Amino acid sequence: MIAPARQGRHPDHRVTSELVRDACFVAGLAKVAPDVPKHRPKKVLHCISYRQDFERPTFVVDISDEFEQKLEAIRCFDSQFAGSTQAGEVHPTGEPLYDALRHYAAYYGAMIRTRYGEPFFTTETMRVDDVVALEVSTF
Repeated sequence: MIAPARQGRHPDHRVTSELVRDACFVAGLAKVAPDVPKHRPKKVLHCISYRQDFERPTFVVDISDEFEQKLEAIRCFDSQFAGSTQAGEVHPTGEPLYDALRHYAAYYGAMIRTRYGEPFFTTETMRVDDVVALEVSTF
């Protein structure tokens, strides 16, 4: 399950994050709705794409091949964002919002040595079975 960041200047994003975690827990309880099969997602991931004051990402996904498609999807909300220099957690930089989105994705991509990246945070420590298989080199 992917949820908003756990912190933020928009109270609805923070509260939604809590509601998603709570709903995932409750969905796994058998007695809540006995006629519905229980289901609990294995992992809740928190989006932190446009946050600079949040925890460092637990991991970053390479979205280089999908980045233009992501921008196209965001442009579906152009009536909300057209001409903007800020939106939600993306603070004004004096440049068009879509340029700022590209810069954020490039910043996170640089963390994993790719063109564009999408960062996520999870409250659990991630397991690694083979440290040699970790792709980002220190040097």
